[in-house]
Amino acid sequence: MRVTNCVITHDGHVLLLQKPSRGWWSAPGGKMEQAESVIESVRREIYEETGIRIDEPELCGVFTFVIYKDETIVKEWTMFTFRTASFSGDMVEHSPEGVLSWIKEEDLRDIPMAPGDYPIIDHALHGEGVMYGTFTYDTDRTLLDLKLEASGTTIREGGAHYDRDKHN
Repeated sequence: MRVTNCVITHDGHVLLLQKPSRGWWSAPGGKMEQAESVIESVRREIYEETGIRIDEPELCGVFTFVIYKDETIVKEWTMFTFRTASFSGDMVEHSPEGVLSWIKEEDLRDIPMAPGDYPIIDHALHGEGVMYGTFTYDTDRTLLDLKLEASGTTIREGGAHYDRDKHN
């Protein structure tokens, strides 16, 4: 499975979507369709979920997610993360995927997210170039391991003790 998402910023805020299943916040996005390019996918997904059209999305991350049950991989997917501060149109009042909200950048550490989303969003906001990573979770979505690198340098490795306050 392939997924795209986009970290959209405006005036010190980040547009996030709160999914109803766990109450976790994430950057809007979703599954790629067959024969769709990553850029086509991120533009379509953002429009479908938010009602806005993103301009000049910049690829800033490529990530592999692996879900284990016991010692067996039960799910795996790749996510292409983009960032942009350039968009047009009006945001929908009600997204079919959950609640949309502009969250202040300084409040990002205080909202519930999948553990791997904190460093992804931080890189989209403050990092340079493309970050690559692998996140390993169990079926309860507990982060078991992560490895992040950019420009050929490992910038983060760790397991269950990942500290979201020290993700820089």
